[in-house]
Amino acid sequence: MTQNANYFKLGLFVILSFCIAVGFLIVFGAGTFFKKEILAETCFDESVQGLDVGSEVKYKGVRIGTVKTITTPARVYGTPSNYVLVIFSLDEDIFAGSGAADPEQAFADVIQNGLKVYLSFKGLTGAAYLETDYFPDTISGLDITWDPRHLYVPSRKSSIKRLGDAVNLILENLSQINVLGMTANLEALLETLNTKTADFDLAGISGQTTAMLAEIRQTNQQLSDTIGSPKFRQMIQDAQGSFAGIRAMVDNAEEPVSRTLEDLEYTAASARTLTSGLEARTDKKLSRVSEQIDTLLQSLNSTVKMLETLVWLNTDAVNRTIDNFEHTSENLKQLSLEIKQYPGRLLLERPPKRHPENRFGEEK
Repeated sequence: MTQNANYFKLGLFVILSFCIAVGFLIVFGAGTFFKKEILAETCFDESVQGLDVGSEVKYKGVRIGTVKTITTPARVYGTPSNYVLVIFSLDEDIFAGSGAADPEQAFADVIQNGLKVYLSFKGLTGAAYLETDYFPDTISGLDITWDPRHLYVPSRKSSIKRLGDAVNLILENLSQINVLGMTANLEALLETLNTKTADFDLAGISGQTTAMLAEIRQTNQQLSDTIGSPKFRQMIQDAQGSFAGIRAMVDNAEEPVSRTLEDLEYTAASARTLTSGLEARTDKKLSRVSEQIDTLLQSLNSTVKMLETLVWLNTDAVNRTIDNFEHTSENLKQLSLEIKQYPGRLLLERPPKRHPENRFGEEK
């Protein structure tokens, strides 16, 4: 009787334990059992060593799904292919914020916006997982010839694959370098340099260089002696005195030239006054006379410019020219006085004859 009671207690304990375990599984695993998932697939043109069923699928480090199947397209779709087919599940609410009501449509929208999947590795352990991220400017190079049963996510080469491809490309480029030919060309170049170096007359070049340096020193000494000689210093002093004399000559000639210009201006003003007084009666002739006077003034201005140039060349010629200008000025003054007294002379008329006076001072 006691033995039967012990079996009863043992069976009751086992049943209660099983019920408690099932209750824990229902309470704490209900979310997992009833959680909806979206199946997706992708293809890789590289080794997926380290990736196993149950490996995580992450988005920038956040777990969003699990790997379900790792196989080949030939097994699933009966299509010959060298790719590796990976089917994985994604949480239904991972892309709920995209705005679409249907979870599959939301996931299709993010794929359209550039979502791609690639292999990533956990440190140095060799364990791999699937990482997803947006690469809108990167185009997947894998072309599929079958209709996917699930949402297809384009793949991207892993970092290790890209690094391996770059290393292979570098090695291929290095293998194409003709190292033996470069070595032979370098040896030929060295031999040519040795031959040319042996042909150089280094002793002759050194002697010529020494002679050239000696000539340079001798020329430098001659220049120093010439510059320090009394004749050169006297020549510099004479040149300074000549420049001082020229400057003094110009200063002395400035005042006569200024006076001459003032006289010319006065003469021109008198001529303009005279022509304005006679303009009413002799319009045409006075116009010609005015043009002639303007021409004369232009000639005088040109002469003044020539005088300024001649002052720098010859003192005697400048003095003679100044004297001529003074005589010309006097003549112009005399001409202006005669024109004022006898205006008819501008019309090529003779001066009026004087009538004889009687002894009482009256005209006859």
